[in-house]
Amino acid sequence: MLAKSSKLKWGLRHRALKVIYSGAIEPILTYGAPVFEKALKNKNNLRKYQSVQRTLNIKIAKAYRTHSYEASCVLAGIRPIRLAIEEKARDYRATHNNNEFDAPLEVKQWPHPAEIPSFKARIEIPLNAINIFTDGSKIGGKVGAAAVIIRDDIVHQ
Repeated sequence: MLAKSSKLKWGLRHRALKVIYSGAIEPILTYGAPVFEKALKNKNNLRKYQSVQRTLNIKIAKAYRTHSYEASCVLAGIRPIRLAIEEKARDYRATHNNNEFDAPLEVKQWPHPAEIPSFKARIEIPLNAINIFTDGSKIGGKVGAAAVIIRDDIVHQ
């Protein structure tokens, strides 16, 4: 279905195809990753996965069929399947082996904003330092920018 909807001159664009891949196809390819992660150390098994992903990458990037697997991953902007499987397996081991990892806290465990310490270190600027101040603005649909460079208390433009 992805191939039918991703023709070179018409059909879904890169971003939509990438969303379909990351939301529907990659979970299918990485399902059971902790179980078969070791099997991918065998080059033949890994090559089969890479072949499937290369075909999808070429459709997503609307590239030529002659591109290599690595080039197709770069053109499509999708990480190699081996890395995706290793990540899924690592996450599984971290959550099921009682390892501590950086997980989001429940809302009731969030600290109150008044209890969060705020540190603002005083910055002393030496006299011979170069200070650069920039500004960007948008007026009437046009974007502008300005910069002021101060060195030894002298404004340079």
